[in-house]
Amino acid sequence: MSSVIEVQIEDKVGIVKLNRPDSLNAFNNELSDALYSQIEEFNESSAVNSILITGNGKAFSAGADVAGFQEGNTKKKSPLSWNNLIELFIRSKPIITSINGFAVGMGITLFLFSDIRLASKDAKISFRFVKIGLTPEYGSTRRLSDIVGISTASELMLTGKFVDGKEAERIGLISRSYDSDNLFNESFKISKDIAENSHWHNKVIKEMIFNNYHKDYDKVLEIEGDIFLQARQTKEHKDFVKKFMQDNK
Repeated sequence: MSSVIEVQIEDKVGIVKLNRPDSLNAFNNELSDALYSQIEEFNESSAVNSILITGNGKAFSAGADVAGFQEGNTKKKSPLSWNNLIELFIRSKPIITSINGFAVGMGITLFLFSDIRLASKDAKISFRFVKIGLTPEYGSTRRLSDIVGISTASELMLTGKFVDGKEAERIGLISRSYDSDNLFNESFKISKDIAENSHWHNKVIKEMIFNNYHKDYDKVLEIEGDIFLQARQTKEHKDFVKKFMQDNK
């Protein structure tokens, strides 16, 4: 098991805790690979019927690790290289995401594909791409519009503003918000309730929901991936990365 995640199984709930707290659980290749492998392992295990994902420390996830955006790496990373994570979320056993603290950029777009999203009332959620010279990825323009509607999705992505858990619940981005002290326990209760169902029932219900409402994602992912790579070549993004690296020497 990788140290970048912590894993346990309880009452048929597979629990994954993102574990890069010093980096606010920012995603690098190691964390992405570890999360993918662990979800696959849970999917193959008869001991697990639902999956609960949360983060250690004061953040759920600060998104992609900016250290990977240095000039020398500009052309090496594409959301297309992580699209298998999206596909895994879609075909996986039910995934419940418990958002504690900050969830920014990839730290929220990937988890839009969770079946249920929960958050602390004081969580800070932002689709921050435009403010760092980037564009949204992971099919998030389509997925977010499906979840909250086109107007609200446009506001969130064009302003890059932060919303807390209470506002996220109001606009339908998450199902429920809880006090920070109660978030994990309440998230586990919901996960356990789902885990008590048969695997077959969970599987077919999830398939019907996605088949009815989430079509043509392959094309969306391709378009977003191409534009994301273009965005990484812009002056705005390169200036952001340069300043970030100077500030964090």
